[in-house]
Amino acid sequence: MASQTSIVAKQVRLMEWAEQIRDCQNRPKEMDVAAWCAQHGITKANYYYRLKRVRKACLDQLSDTGGSAFIEVPVPRRKSPEDVTLLSNPGCSTAAPVACIRNAGGLSAEIFPDISPEMPRCLVEAFGHAE
Repeated sequence: MASQTSIVAKQVRLMEWAEQIRDCQNRPKEMDVAAWCAQHGITKANYYYRLKRVRKACLDQLSDTGGSAFIEVPVPRRKSPEDVTLLSNPGCSTAAPVACIRNAGGLSAEIFPDISPEMPRCLVEAFGHAE
């Protein structure tokens, strides 16, 4: 019974820490992590310890649920020249994506036809380690 109690306590603690991390990540742009920590009564080292533990718990949960998956993306309609002018950045492809990689955590990346052959493999590996 003590073991179940400690598991529940650990889960509650991780949920509280996850909420603190969300709060810190939503802090005002001019406020740094150290100032946020001082304002909330924790040390910067303790914040990063909690961040590490929450990330590890999320990664463990992802690996239990199957991790990343490839999802086919339908080819969207061609953008008008005005759309392309507004949306394109120098050096970016204006072609439609041919695939999309998503992980269980909601991260996604569109794959364009001119991507290097090793890039999808690198993205899948990175998504396996991302929060």
